[in-house]
Amino acid sequence: MRARVFGGRNVTDQAATRNIKGALRTVRIVSGLILLAFVSTHLLNASFGLISIDAMDATRPFLTGVWDIPPLGAILSLSLLVHFLLGLWSIYERPTFKTNAQDIVQLVTALCVVPLMATHVIGIMMVNQAGIDIDYAMTIRIMWIENPSIGLLQIIVVTVVWLHGCAGLLIWLRSQEWARNVVLWIYPIAIAIPVLSLLGFSEAGREVLEAAANPAAVDVVEPADTGAADTAAPQPVLDFAFIKALTNWVIWGSLAFGIFTLVARAMRLQLGKQGQFEVTRDDQMVDPVRAGLSLLDAFQERHHPHASLCQGRGRCGTCAVEVLSSEFPLSDAGPLERRTLIAKGLPETARLACQLKPAGGKIAVRALYPADYTFHHLDDDKDTPDQATSVEATS
Repeated sequence: MRARVFGGRNVTDQAATRNIKGALRTVRIVSGLILLAFVSTHLLNASFGLISIDAMDATRPFLTGVWDIPPLGAILSLSLLVHFLLGLWSIYERPTFKTNAQDIVQLVTALCVVPLMATHVIGIMMVNQAGIDIDYAMTIRIMWIENPSIGLLQIIVVTVVWLHGCAGLLIWLRSQEWARNVVLWIYPIAIAIPVLSLLGFSEAGREVLEAAANPAAVDVVEPADTGAADTAAPQPVLDFAFIKALTNWVIWGSLAFGIFTLVARAMRLQLGKQGQFEVTRDDQMVDPVRAGLSLLDAFQERHHPHASLCQGRGRCGTCAVEVLSSEFPLSDAGPLERRTLIAKGLPETARLACQLKPAGGKIAVRALYPADYTFHHLDDDKDTPDQATSVEATS
C-alpha cells in the first residue's frame, strides 16, 4: 500500500517526524522536571534559614544532599545538558517569536540557564569530587562576608531558573485535563517557595554577620589533646584555576551555542521562503502568511487572538477549528492530534490549529473555542465545543 503524498511530502515521513518530535518533547519535559526538582530542594533547604543555620544543615541530607548520590548527580548533569540542547532545538524550529509574554519569558530564560548555573554546578561537582564537605555555615559566610558577589549571583540564578521552570511547568500542566484544578494551587506555591527561600537566606546571613561582629559570643571548642603526634592526612586542595577555566568555557560555549542557534534559525527562515497561504477564520480574512506555519502560528504572527491553553503542544484541543474549505489537500492528523480530537469529542472536520500546516492556497476555517477561553471554562465544557462557545455569550 503506497503512502499518500500531500504538498511534496510523504505522509508516512510526516508521521515518523511527528513521533520523533513527540519523543523529544517527552524527554524535554522529564529533564525539565528533574532540574526543577533540583532547584526546589535548594530553595526549600534555604528556607530553613528562618529557623537557624543549624536547621539548614540538619535538613541538608534530605534535600540538597540527595543530589550528592552518584546516580542522581549523573542524571542531573545529563538532564541539564539534554534540556539545554533540546531547548535550543525548539528555538531553531520555531516559525515565529510572536507569541504571549509567558512563552517569551521561557525562551529568554532558557538561553540563560546554563551560563548562570555553570558556576554553581561546576563548583559543587569539584568540591564533591575532592571529598570536601562544605556546610551551610561556611557557604553563608562566603556569600555574605568573603565574596558577596557570589551570593548575588546565586539570587540571580535562582530567579532565572525558577522563572523558566515554573513557566514550563505551567504550560505543560495547562495541556493536561487532570491538572485544571492543580494549577490553581501551583501559582501560590510558585511564589511562596522562592520568597521563603530568600527570607531564610537573609536570616542566615544576619546570623553570620552577628557572629562575625561578636566573635567572643561564639563558643569555640578546642580539640582534645591526646598527646599523640599529628598524623592527620593533608586536607584536599581545590584547583581554583581549573574550576575558573572550566566555568568560563561552559559559560562562553553555551552563549555561543545560543547565538549560533538564533543565526541558524534566521538563515533557515530566509532560505526556506517558498510561498504563502491565505486563511479566512470566522469570515475574517487573515493577511497572507508564509507556507510552513501552522494555523495557530499564522494567527499569532498576524495578531489575531486564538485559544490555546497548551501553547501549541497539541494536547489541550482549545485551538481546534472546523475546516470549511481548502484549495490544497491537507495532511492527515498525527497520533497526538487524533487522540486530542477524540478526547474532546470534536467533529470529523475539526483539526488542531497548532498542528495543521497548509502547504499553500486558500483555507477557510471556523474557530470552535472563543479566543479568551481559559481554565475557568473547562468545568462548563464537558462534552462538545458548542458548550465552550456558549460560555463566551454568558461570561
